[in-house]
Amino acid sequence: MLAAVLDTSVLAAAFLRPDGINRGVLLRAGRDYRLVLSEAILEETERVLMTYKRIRSRYPYADDEVRAFIRALRGVGQQVVTAWPEVRVIREDPDDDMVLGAALAGGADVIVSKDHHLQALGSYQGIRIMSTQEFVRVLEHGESG
Repeated sequence: MLAAVLDTSVLAAAFLRPDGINRGVLLRAGRDYRLVLSEAILEETERVLMTYKRIRSRYPYADDEVRAFIRALRGVGQQVVTAWPEVRVIREDPDDDMVLGAALAGGADVIVSKDHHLQALGSYQGIRIMSTQEFVRVLEHGESG
């Protein structure tokens, strides 16, 4: 089964838009692919949803809803990585390196991201980096490239 890391941008979008493509991909975890997450990605997702004023002013939700979402992610993730190799690849945004490290540690085939720094890489050590839309095509048609 294909293993995929969903980064913070995808997870936050899945929370904010329950009817959106990112939530749809998240709901396919465990059935169509193995979801790999890391504690760092979960912590960053919680921090973004709890503290980014731009998001909080645009979307009405309670802190308890964020906490419940993070708890649910821990349950949905077939693998939550707690240790990963140190990676230094993305100079413009070193926080993105944790996603690459989680993918390596979790044996992921794919990283799904809305982040342009990650997408610009295209792949990292054999791990494909793609948008949510590209990942949906892979899941639905078995496309490999």
